[in-house]
Amino acid sequence: MSEQLDQVFGRLVHRSWERFSEELHTREIDDLLVGAVITAAVAHGNALIDLNSDGNHHYLRFQHRERKHRLMFQLTHRAGTVTAAKTLGQHAAVTIAYGEYVRDARTVWQALKSEVKSGFLDVGEPGVFTVDADIASGYVYVQVPLLLDLDQYFADHYTVKYPVLQEHIAAVTQACAKYLHGRIAA
Repeated sequence: MSEQLDQVFGRLVHRSWERFSEELHTREIDDLLVGAVITAAVAHGNALIDLNSDGNHHYLRFQHRERKHRLMFQLTHRAGTVTAAKTLGQHAAVTIAYGEYVRDARTVWQALKSEVKSGFLDVGEPGVFTVDADIASGYVYVQVPLLLDLDQYFADHYTVKYPVLQEHIAAVTQACAKYLHGRIAA
């Protein structure tokens, strides 16, 4: 009887560690995503110039060391519990912005703002480009929100698939840059 109870206890401890690991991974994937985005952006010549977080939303801003364009990310992990992660998967709301310095940012911004006065535009919808400007710094930005499956970026609990992440960042950056250049040239 004693040996049987020892085995039961061993199984209980083993399963407890499995659940503990699942909960830890669900909490930590948010931090892993932030670290992975920083590493991927820096590897492509960007310098991290700003990082803010309110614990749920993470804001990162980079500037390319040579070309001086900027990238901004807003990252929000959507699956905060193990139940949500197992049911829906690990998801994040991600907004990526691409910005360039423009000599007369105020004039360009006013022209772009008047161009996009549609009340039908829902800026929360994935894939919808919006334009913004930081008049003080002279940068005009195009941003796009996406809902991403985080499992595609991690090989296991803690290994990042950098080629996939970098390709996705490059694709979004290119799309935003094309949209910005199309609006400025118009």
